[in-house]
Amino acid sequence: MYLIWLVLAALCLAYYLLCAFYAGFGSSFIFIWLAAAVGFGALFSARLLAVRGVLHFPKLLVRVLAGAAVLGIAVFVMLESMIVINMVQKPKEECSVIIVLGCQIRGEKITKSLRKRLDTAYSYAASRPDTMIIVSGGKGYGENISEAQAMYDYLCEKGIEPERIYMEDRSVNTAQNLRFSLAYIDKKDEAVGIVTSNFHIFRAKMIARANGLSNVYGIASPSDEILFVNYMVREAIGILKDFAVGNLF
Repeated sequence: MYLIWLVLAALCLAYYLLCAFYAGFGSSFIFIWLAAAVGFGALFSARLLAVRGVLHFPKLLVRVLAGAAVLGIAVFVMLESMIVINMVQKPKEECSVIIVLGCQIRGEKITKSLRKRLDTAYSYAASRPDTMIIVSGGKGYGENISEAQAMYDYLCEKGIEPERIYMEDRSVNTAQNLRFSLAYIDKKDEAVGIVTSNFHIFRAKMIARANGLSNVYGIASPSDEILFVNYMVREAIGILKDFAVGNLF
């Protein structure tokens, strides 16, 4: 039975290498898979030594660790279930405002993830000429202009009228994206759509509601297929982080 830890270690290492060669060794969060491989490898080694009688662990310690593991798995499964449920939901009504959440650009270049969000926003707004668009994202490390400016330029080039687009260019995270975008929304009960990557919809909606938007919907853009598992795990940790710092209530 302890061989499962070895299998998990091998799978995590293989996924880490896949992500690293696909997106670069410095890509966000993929280090967690290398850490997981080391952790599962350590569990395999400890269990193997225990089976062979080299190591002995107190029964109470084993039970406490097992209980903590079960609780952690339960919380993780619950969060992932909510993420999946929200990523496939569609708006129940026409949104008078959509907020497009930014993500990293390189210099002035739109990245693949952000382009998918913008193309989703364009598809929604192009057939709804009365919908106002808020593009939200400040200027971060390695960015020559704000993410909001890059998004504004992209949508204008695709044919969206400039007067429909409002730029929120101060935010550096999702909580600020939504908090600062409120300045452009007259009524907090009007239908607001949040355009972001599919895995990010649940957290974005929770943060929006915590900031007073009562009629909010997700408009999900597709995410990278190879990095999808990485994004899903990162998102669960992001939800726990935002809960801990009070962004979700």
